[in-house]
Amino acid sequence: MWGELHEEKEIVILLPELMAAGKGNRIFRELGAKLHYDVYNFPATSNEVWQSESILHIVLLKNGSEVDAQDDFDEIRANYLLATRPCSDQSVALSLIAKIVTGFEGVASYGGKPFSNDLVQADWDSCNDYLLKEWGEEPGSKSLRRMIEENYA
Repeated sequence: MWGELHEEKEIVILLPELMAAGKGNRIFRELGAKLHYDVYNFPATSNEVWQSESILHIVLLKNGSEVDAQDDFDEIRANYLLATRPCSDQSVALSLIAKIVTGFEGVASYGGKPFSNDLVQADWDSCNDYLLKEWGEEPGSKSLRRMIEENYA
């Protein structure tokens, strides 16, 4: 079993009021999200077979419970799959998150602290450093993907 591989990093965005599903869909689509039946994601422009096809996965909640894209919501969780995307995508993900926060007029946090690009990038840089030093792997590598799969086997 492998140790910490930093598969996913989550930013929580609380909305000032309940967001109607239709309006939320419009905003997500304007920002470049794709709807896959009942969940949104922001697709990567390219990826290797072993890398995630998405920059961000979106989870919607209402009163603390996960809901589908067809439901109204009051919280967004933007999940960046750090280990399965190249580190050059980190700034892209942070830019998308900032646009989501602005577009939905939300208040974002990361690890219980107010969201800022500098705070999040510093943590992600620490994760990049850990992966390189501890495992000899960089985010988005084929070997790291194999290690993640072995972790869950």
